[in-house]
Parts: sequence; C-alpha cells; structure tokens
Amino acid sequence: MRKEILSFLALFTIVATTAQTHEDALLFSENAVVGTARTAAMSNAFGALGADLSTLSNNPAGLGVYQSYEFAFSLNLGGVDMASYYLDNKITNSSGNFNIPSIGLVTPLKSSTSSDWRRTNLGFAYNTTKIFKANTIQSAYNPNSSLVDVFYAFADGYRLDDLDPFFELAAFDTDLIDLQVDSNGWIDDGNYFREVQTGQNQFKQTHTFGSMGEFAISYAGSYMEKLYLGATLGLTSTDYTKKSRYNERNFADTSSTVEYFDMYENQYTTGVGVNLKLGAIYRASDNLRLGVAWHSPTLNEMHDEWEMVLRTQHNNDSTYSYTYTSPYGVYDYTITTPMKVIGSAALVLDNILLSGDIEYVDYATMSIDGDDFNYFNNQQNIVESNYTSVVNARFGAELNLSPFFIRAGYAQIKSPYTDASTFNTYRDERKSYSFGVGKRNQFSYIDLAYVFSEYSNSASLYNTYFEPAHRVTTTAYNLVFTMGWKF
Repeated sequence: MRKEILSFLALFTIVATTAQTHEDALLFSENAVVGTARTAAMSNAFGALGADLSTLSNNPAGLGVYQSYEFAFSLNLGGVDMASYYLDNKITNSSGNFNIPSIGLVTPLKSSTSSDWRRTNLGFAYNTTKIFKANTIQSAYNPNSSLVDVFYAFADGYRLDDLDPFFELAAFDTDLIDLQVDSNGWIDDGNYFREVQTGQNQFKQTHTFGSMGEFAISYAGSYMEKLYLGATLGLTSTDYTKKSRYNERNFADTSSTVEYFDMYENQYTTGVGVNLKLGAIYRASDNLRLGVAWHSPTLNEMHDEWEMVLRTQHNNDSTYSYTYTSPYGVYDYTITTPMKVIGSAALVLDNILLSGDIEYVDYATMSIDGDDFNYFNNQQNIVESNYTSVVNARFGAELNLSPFFIRAGYAQIKSPYTDASTFNTYRDERKSYSFGVGKRNQFSYIDLAYVFSEYSNSASLYNTYFEPAHRVTTTAYNLVFTMGWKF
C-alpha cells in the first residue's frame, strides 16, 4: 500500500527532487533557431527564401541560393521577466543575457553557367537553438501545506537506510521529521512525526542559465536556378544549469523548535547530439517560391550532476542548527527529440517580400531512456498519454527601400500538451512579435531586430498533490545585431 501511495504522488510535479523526467525530455526538445537579425525580424519565416546562415539549421536548401563567399556573425542582448502568481501573490523578477546566436561561413564549391547544376555551396555555421535564462521568485504565506508534509509523506513507512539521500533523509538529519526514541536510541520502524506543523511563509528563488546550440555542416546546390536542394549534418550541444533556494520561516506552530529552514539545490546538465536535415526550395515563378524541410529526431547523450544542501535553524532556549549535504549525484541517459516537417512559401514582389512557414512537430514521439527500465518506461507512458502533435506558424514581411530594409514578423507556437493533460494546466501558446531594419551594400550588410515574446507555464514549489499549481508568465525581449561581408 505504501508503494502505491508513493507511485501516486510521483505522478505530481516534484520540484524538490532532481530526476530525469518527461519534463526534461520536453525542455530539451522544444527549440527554435534564434537566427540572424534579418530572420529574427521576420520571425524566422525563411524556409522558402534562403541566403541566410539561419537556413542551415532550418531549410538547408537555402544554402544553394548563395552566389558568393559570405561570412557573418550576430550578437544578441536579451532580457527576461518572470512573473509568478503563487497563492495570488504576484512577484516579477528580471534578468538579462548576452550571447552569440549565429556565426558562420559560406563557401562556393562549383559554379557553371553551362551545367544544369549551376553551382554547389558548402556552409559552416553555429546557430543557437535555445537560451536558458530566467530568475523566478515565488513567495506567499501558506496555511495549508509545507515542504515538511512532502518529506514526511515520502519517509513514512520506510526505515532510515531506505530513505532517499537526496530528499527525505535530509529532513530527518536536520530534525524536520523524526522518530520516537527509547533507551536504545531511535525506534527505526518507519513511524515518523513532524517536528513542526503547517502554517508558514514560503519563499523560492530559481535561477536557470545556459543554452543549446547546433554546429551545422551543410551542402546544397542550385539546379537551373529553379530547384535548390540541401542537407545539413547537425552536431548539437547542451549546457544547462539550474540553481534554487527554498525557504520556510515564521511558523504558526510556536511550540516547535524550528525557526526556519533553507534547501539549496544545484543541477548541471550537459549533452551532445546529432541530427540530419534535408530541404528543397522550388522557384515556381519569378514571384513565388515554395519550400519544404525535414528534420530528423536529434539523438542526445545527456549527463546530469546534482546536489542538495538542507540547513535547519532551531531555537530551544538557545539557537542551534543542523546542516545536511547530499552525496554528489551523477547520471547518464538519452533523450530523442521529435522530428519536424516544415512547409514554406514566399511571395517576392517589386519591393515587398511576404513569407510564411508551417511547422509540424509530434511531441508524443519524443523519448527519454536510461538504465532503470521500469522508471523510464513509466516516463515514456506519461509522454505518450500527455503530449500531442502541434502545428506552429511563422510569418514575415520585408519592405525594400534600397539600400534600406524594414521588416516585421509574427510567430505562434502551440502548447505541446493534450487538452486532457493535468501536468501543465497554465501552458498556453507562445506568441512573438518582431521588427527590424537593415542596410545592404554590394559587399556588406548590417541588420538590427527586436523580438518580443510571451507565454505562461504551470509551476509548483514542491508537489502539486500538497499545493496547487500556479501560473508563471515568461516575457522575453531580444535585440539582435548582425554584420556580414560578401567576397
């Protein structure tokens, strides 16, 4: 019966423990190329256009549109506002970041006006595919539950040697939960009791940072300037850090010796992966271009390291404290992301360009796997029953006032959860709006873009069985700058 209860609790969001879960599979599967300032200004609706470094990671056929050598790099200055609504208490916290979203080189290999294959190009680029940057604060007075309740629920019925050293054992060693004693010491029978009762102020701060990126090696060609075909071998990298501090204090239980406790958790995740992208662009007429791209699943080898520290302050006539430091956790596992299919169209008029991309992704096909067959099989069942396929849309426009350009874009990214899923009830569509300007000369160009995006997620301080999920809204601002040279 005890194991059945724990299995039931494990279905709910547990933030206080570090594990490889279906949420990690989604975290590292959802990505989008930041791109150059030109593509960012047009919301990356560039699948039918080409001649931009970002196309190496979107539709590699765009590499075949290049007619010269080109080198370009981009800089991104970003900001993120995280607004939490825990127990109706809104707290907004901001953070900033600086990164290089794109850098690369295009090299023509062969050019011939007499051959049906007019030219072939080779391209190398590094494109950032996701930026992890957030600093979230959640705080309120909670009269109904405490993290101590979760410690107690996970410990109850288990002997000391069977407690999780990354979670409930810390609560026992710092006297948040305890056992009865007799003349021989603790009565190690699994019957624990709380050292403090519920009713206290709660505070949690979570800081995440890092990025995902892809080194793209691409080859593409132009067939009679009508059909462009390309392929990209993508070598991906992941660098993700999550640090959190959780605090409870000002307990209503004045008979307890517990004054407050702090729990610190650090998670470090790295990974490498590989994927394949194939693409085509067809110039149906001088004004209409059509594109299609296929992205294989990315096979990621992931490596997690984590640790936790729990410090409890007591006062019983005098002040004293206990500190518990967990072992250092290390685990290797794999994540396979879903494939993508992208259809694109672009209308090129005298001085106006209109483009759009439709992207299909089935998140129910992503997978996470490791040595523990039963655990990861359960995670896979959660993926298949709670995630669904989505169709995302991106639209862009460019006004040519040579040598100056004005651009704008809009993107809509759907929620990957099924309507029946209870894992992320606050998740909604991510919408982004973008605007940009540029100046192009014969041998160089400079572009600037501003991108605004916003969406919401569900969050929990520790476990939604004990405290309800609440909404956290992410608002991101990015200023992208690109310089490029043709030679």
